[in-house]
Amino acid sequence: MRLQELLEKFENEDFLLTVNGWCNELSFGEYENEKKEEYWKKFKNKKVKNMVIITTNGRPELCITIEE
Repeated sequence: MRLQELLEKFENEDFLLTVNGWCNELSFGEYENEKKEEYWKKFKNKKVKNMVIITTNGRPELCITIEE
């Protein structure tokens, strides 16, 4: 699955988002703004290698590893 496809499944959720090599503890509200940026094209089609959901300061965090 591609990064953009996976993130679309979690839109409008109260998750923090960490994607190795792209962002750390970004809220999904901020992600909506980030995907309008030009550099998003570099990451959106990367294949997801794995993902885990952890808790950071009482909030769920989606941690994703993508291909390099």
